[in-house]
Amino acid sequence: MNITSLFRLLVALTALNSYANAISILNITTSTNTYPTTTADNFNGGIYDIYGTTDSGNGSGWGSGVTTNFNGADSVINTGDQRTSTGSNPQTTTYFGPTFYAGLNRDAYKGSAGVIHTNGNGYRIRVNNVTQSDIDSNGGDINFKAVFMFDATDADTIDYGFGATDTLVATLATPNNMGAGEGTGSVNRSSLATYRAMVRADGQYYAGTLRNIDLSLLSGANSTTHTLTENAASATWTLMDGMLSSNNQLQGLDSHPKNLTVDGTTTVLGSSLTGITQVGFLLETSASVNTGGYNYGVRAFSAEATAVPEPSSYALIAGMLTLASIMVRRRK
Repeated sequence: MNITSLFRLLVALTALNSYANAISILNITTSTNTYPTTTADNFNGGIYDIYGTTDSGNGSGWGSGVTTNFNGADSVINTGDQRTSTGSNPQTTTYFGPTFYAGLNRDAYKGSAGVIHTNGNGYRIRVNNVTQSDIDSNGGDINFKAVFMFDATDADTIDYGFGATDTLVATLATPNNMGAGEGTGSVNRSSLATYRAMVRADGQYYAGTLRNIDLSLLSGANSTTHTLTENAASATWTLMDGMLSSNNQLQGLDSHPKNLTVDGTTTVLGSSLTGITQVGFLLETSASVNTGGYNYGVRAFSAEATAVPEPSSYALIAGMLTLASIMVRRRK
């Protein structure tokens, strides 16, 4: 083998090592009224009816099912978990999407977080009616923050990092009635709607780039969708130090840790993160006076990462470099 061929082989091995390890580590897409929850008519006796449960209603039993703070593994919702909603028309629903971990910070008991099919905007914050008295008591619009984290595929056996082309992509669904809504004289139901990608790396949680939705552009019925892409390696990620908490008080109280507020000063480039085990997103909204509420959520989310090469791969490349160096010296 001549020196030119050797260097070509070295380049090929290096490229193969870089590109062959790019992996889709999560891909979720909610669907109309069929996934990851569904109506009782669809569920009972259907393909997902494998958990020994019986559903009733329209599939909204998990739509407001997240009412406690984020506390890591203690905040888990597993495939097959069932929940019955409260109120005058209770809905019993089985969740059959991927396992996720979720938590909530809120100013008042005027809404919660949860998950439903696309017709309810997926992994979401559900805001209920808000009165002027609620606003006055709170000293301003009612704020909600909700985080949703998902396990990366095969993270127990593969060490993931972020490569140059890896992305996290969300389809964010913003109800148009958060803005001007329908009808003459309609007023905004919300004054804030934001999104951030999230990652757990080496046991720490990090928040990605802040994305603000311009609510003044929303009008009409239904929802507007936004495709939001985080370029994982080049993004700046903010450390969410102390993100785990079992404190379920309202976040306006001094004793609340406000653990879902991104106000840290420690930042890192995504390319420096290793040991990635979870990815997800953080939603925030502030509700104004409204009747009817709104559902602000993510209908689809996907994430890529790159497998960090095994030591044997580095050893192979180092060996090839050494051999190339010897051949160069001999040719001289």
